[in-house]
Amino acid sequence: MSVREEFWSIVCAHSSSFYLMFVFVTVMAVLNAAAVGLGEQSAGTIVVSLLVFVILGLTGFGIAIVLWVCKRR
Repeated sequence: MSVREEFWSIVCAHSSSFYLMFVFVTVMAVLNAAAVGLGEQSAGTIVVSLLVFVILGLTGFGIAIVLWVCKRR
């Protein structure tokens, strides 16, 4: 077994944890969207909200790639 196959077998063994993290990131994005929609916005809060969306998007994208690779295996 190659190192790459061993790595993915270990990662995919924990795919349920990655799915839970993906759900958590999605819930956090929904809460951030609700805060943007319902809260009073100033220039600083818009910047922070956009940064949070970028961080959550990149994290969700990385988790989605891991889940996609595990589904293909």
